[in-house]
Amino acid sequence: MTALPDADAALAGRPDGRARADAPAMVTVSRLAVSFGKVRALDGIDLAIKPGEVIALAGENGAGKTTLVRCLAGDIAPTSGEILLAGKPLLPDPLTAARRGVGVVWQDLSLCDNLDIASNLMLGRERRRQLMSDVRMHADAAAVLTRLGIRLTDTTRSIRSLSGGQRQLVAIARAMAGRPSLLLLDEPTASLSFRHAAQVEELITALRDSATTIVIACHDIDMMLRLGDRIVVMRHGRVAAEVDPAVVHRDEVAALLSGQELDWSARRQLTRLHGLTGRLVAADPSSSLSLILSALGAALGSERLCIHLAAGQELACSASIGLPEPLLTAWATLPAGAAGGPAGLAAATGRPVIVPDAQAGWTPFTRLAAASGVASSWSVPVLARDGLTGVITVFRDATGEPERDQLELVTVYAGYAASAIERDRLLDEVTERNRVLETIREVLETLAGPIPVGEGLALALESLCRGLQAAEVTLLTSTDDGELRPRGSAHATDAEPHRVGQDTPARAKALAAELLADHGQHGAARQLPGEDGQWYLAVTFSAPGGPCVLLASWRSGPPMSEATVLMEDAAHSLRLALEREQAGIALQEAAALRRSQELQRDFLSRLSHELRTPLTAIRGYATSLLQPDVTWDAESQQRFLHTIAAESNRLGRLVDDLLDFSVIELGILRLQPDWCDIGLVLEAAAACLPPEGAAMVELSCAPDLPVVWADHDRLEQVFVNLLGNAVSHNPPGTPVRVQAESADHRSVAITVTDEGVGLPAEMAAAPFEPRRAPNRTRTAGAGLGLSIARGIVTAHGGLLEFRPSLTGASFLVRLPVEDSGRPPGGDGGYSAPAPSAAEPRQREGKGAVAGGRAGR
Repeated sequence: MTALPDADAALAGRPDGRARADAPAMVTVSRLAVSFGKVRALDGIDLAIKPGEVIALAGENGAGKTTLVRCLAGDIAPTSGEILLAGKPLLPDPLTAARRGVGVVWQDLSLCDNLDIASNLMLGRERRRQLMSDVRMHADAAAVLTRLGIRLTDTTRSIRSLSGGQRQLVAIARAMAGRPSLLLLDEPTASLSFRHAAQVEELITALRDSATTIVIACHDIDMMLRLGDRIVVMRHGRVAAEVDPAVVHRDEVAALLSGQELDWSARRQLTRLHGLTGRLVAADPSSSLSLILSALGAALGSERLCIHLAAGQELACSASIGLPEPLLTAWATLPAGAAGGPAGLAAATGRPVIVPDAQAGWTPFTRLAAASGVASSWSVPVLARDGLTGVITVFRDATGEPERDQLELVTVYAGYAASAIERDRLLDEVTERNRVLETIREVLETLAGPIPVGEGLALALESLCRGLQAAEVTLLTSTDDGELRPRGSAHATDAEPHRVGQDTPARAKALAAELLADHGQHGAARQLPGEDGQWYLAVTFSAPGGPCVLLASWRSGPPMSEATVLMEDAAHSLRLALEREQAGIALQEAAALRRSQELQRDFLSRLSHELRTPLTAIRGYATSLLQPDVTWDAESQQRFLHTIAAESNRLGRLVDDLLDFSVIELGILRLQPDWCDIGLVLEAAAACLPPEGAAMVELSCAPDLPVVWADHDRLEQVFVNLLGNAVSHNPPGTPVRVQAESADHRSVAITVTDEGVGLPAEMAAAPFEPRRAPNRTRTAGAGLGLSIARGIVTAHGGLLEFRPSLTGASFLVRLPVEDSGRPPGGDGGYSAPAPSAAEPRQREGKGAVAGGRAGR
């Protein structure tokens, strides 16, 4: 018996709940057999019918449909087997069956033509009140017709006057008058017109929707598909198949009726091909060939198949089903031609190769065929527009040639395989091109983005390395002396990274140098073999800084076909980026030059004013003292001389600031380092302030503060400037706090904070620029103090920064304990080790120098 795959699932229940898979069977037929003499009408029938289910019995004449209906109606006794109705045996007695709820409509209807409709409906079940009154009988008959939806209003009409369809409706109404639980219909629409058959079918549909269990024996396949929950196909007194009307086609039912295999019906093969098409559309491209082989195996009833794809003069096995390991290993790669066996011959000739006996035609794999259980095979070439793309081989367990339709079916599936292979090839090409376009987009966005070109080069090379699927991509530039200098490099994630340039293979550098010497190849990619199976692809191009080489390497095989275009486009983008970088550098240099010129003009203007003021005072007082016609008293002369000395000192400080600023700008500031105690430096700087200012300075040094390797005088100059600004540019009495502590074991942090008026907004934006230096209100100067202080701290390897605060101003000085660039013997001949922080702070002589620097 054959069943469609979804037959059981279809019986799991209908939306109206008429048939449920878990409901107990209402009718059970077990091993039922009926013989009429030597004729075996039924032979071992097994059937289960659930409540509310509609069963359609299909079969040709003599298949046993009517005999089975008669057994279910109790009309004949079976030779063997049994029938259970609601779990109890059904006796071969029509009256007993009727009392147990079995209604039947025979093909000949069994109506009495000499009686009217009401008498036929109530025949055999008349009640006393109906026999006593025709009115009651007709009223009850009309009620039955109304309940069943049969539009026969005149129950007094004679059966002889009714049409064939109306007579069939009356027969069904008579069977349903007693509300049976099982209705048996034998050819209910036979010999009826289309209109009358539609009326009968409408009544059966209503009975089905009211959860009546119905068994229909008929020849109308379309009606079975419309009404049935299950179609039971009978042949020669047996159940040949059970199919689900929801998934089966009428051609398949017709094929079953004629004795054909269900899977070989034309409709079934078309359905299978349509289903394969849908699965191929939704499936991953890598599984397309496996799906095709699986569908072909199901269509042929074969469990062993394989498909080889053409790769030059070889065939590579791409997908297989059911092949044993020895056969799969031997057929993994086959040469085209006779040496490749049947598959190789099919590839060489472009025609199907059929081997009906593998022992005689499987050269050179005869022994392998015997060991693998292969008795015969068919190898069908897979042909596309541009020629052979593969070969499909079907392995059979029995000898013999395939039938014509089987071979044609393999050819049809070979066409599907060719389409799938072509789709995969096109998809690979599109994917490759998309990757190239995506890589070019990433490179362009990176190089043209807001980030600096130097940082963008690294990101662009990483994108290029991913897009090329290369092991390494390097950008090299040539210097004036002809050496190659790597500007940037990127490596594949699975490649072992190395430092850029230092470990670049000598072969790669040699190739780059060779390409640079070939001036005619600029802008064109060249593919070159390397060592140990490596391949290189290089592009040379000219940039503002000199010739450049973009070099990519692969460790496993040559680069992909699109790599050349990608490399050339990337080289063009890199050239534009380098040109933009050079233009940006030139623009920055021009802007810096303009800014320097502006600062110089501003500085000279202010400096000339600052120098003119003390010179004017000195000249005026000196001229006054030298006038021959005026005699000054001793007090006035002393006052004049004191002013001349003060202005001379002021002029000296201006000149010293100018010299310090000049050597700092030129980068030639020389330091005289030694081990310095920061606490003593701060005390010396505070001592240089006026008495009233020094009184407002609060010094706080951490007990574990280490000594630093620095120039004592220059550090003192820095803190004299910071403390002097905090005292002189704030109201009198403004407190100034100085805190020194160890930031870590390698640096010292000193914070100078006041609670004054703070820096103006325009100066706070760039406090260390000379042109933004504060205008002196109480002490004249050139406004270079903070610039000089930062230059001195920077020369020590430290950091001077302004920290905004809500009140006042705060500066942080961070100094290294020991300069990492100091030579082992020290600078200036000093080689003494660093003293412990616990030693007493006794630095004689250094504090005495502070007075000489107090004016800075």
